[in-house]
Amino acid sequence: MMKKMAKALMVAAAVPALLVATSGAASADGWVTWKNVKSGYYLTGTSDGTVKGAWAMPGVNEDDYQWYDQSNSDGSYNESNGHLMCLVGYYRQVYTESCNSRRDQTNWWQRWYEISTSSGWKLKNRQTGWILDDEGHGGIYANSTDYNNSNQRWK
Repeated sequence: MMKKMAKALMVAAAVPALLVATSGAASADGWVTWKNVKSGYYLTGTSDGTVKGAWAMPGVNEDDYQWYDQSNSDGSYNESNGHLMCLVGYYRQVYTESCNSRRDQTNWWQRWYEISTSSGWKLKNRQTGWILDDEGHGGIYANSTDYNNSNQRWK
């Protein structure tokens, strides 16, 4: 009886510590929006494969601003939009393509590490290691260097 009680107390004490340790995750298997820290533009991906930064505007298809964040066993995430298209980083090019966005069902070009920084989230492509960047006028691309600036941070 004492062993079970001690084990229950250890588990109860570990849960808050685990929650604190994991509270830095961007999300876990749910709908998110990515807003660039500097421009204020939302990351959008339309059904034609275009990815851009845009202001969220009334009357615009809300699916364009929403991404389903699906975790993978390697610690990366798939970002699929409401059009069943995944965010792809092909070196400097960023676009969407059809995908199976379930856990571990995408290729490495379609996977992103979500890294918490003091100034926002850094989205780093699994295959290339390049960082998602907003050029400030709606153009989205990936950069080989992390300049640690607000163009490369998302909230």
